[in-house]
Amino acid sequence: MDRQHIDNQRHARTITGTYLRACIIAVAAAGALAVSSAGTSSAAPQSPGTGSGSLDSGSLEGLDPGSLESLDFGSLDLLFGPKPPVQPCNQQTESGGQGVTETRHTLGRSGPTAFTLDYETVNLPDRIQVYYQGRLIQDTGYVGDNINEGTGSVRVFVPPGVQSEVVVTVTGPEDGTVWRYTVRCPD
Repeated sequence: MDRQHIDNQRHARTITGTYLRACIIAVAAAGALAVSSAGTSSAAPQSPGTGSGSLDSGSLEGLDPGSLESLDFGSLDLLFGPKPPVQPCNQQTESGGQGVTETRHTLGRSGPTAFTLDYETVNLPDRIQVYYQGRLIQDTGYVGDNINEGTGSVRVFVPPGVQSEVVVTVTGPEDGTVWRYTVRCPD
């Protein structure tokens, strides 16, 4: 597979998966709010021209944004595929070979924060991308060849958010690719 084809597939899968997950969570949250606010509407008959009643939509004040993540929607693997494996920060991730490898890394805190990503892509070019809450926050581009073996590190800045993990995607378009990286714990 050529690099552009792999990149296009990854980009489409990320956008589609993120959008569908957001839609499912939004519908489930709306349903949960509708059920929890039952009895807050009033539709008492009014005389013509005086309105049909009132509706108290409730308030999201005090709602923990992370609470939606703890809701059990059953397995969505059939729609989105399984979630990538989870790995703690400061633990090295090693080559998944040719293709796209995704790994979730726990940071121990939500954004805003920052961490260092150390990587080694040896002598075949690989691309490392970091996502936070479905949004691309770092992209190394393709690094590693016979002249420059792709050893490096980059400081990754995580924007404000509710999740305490990032997803790292490594794209290795060539057969025989070898890579490794470490997501360092935030300082």
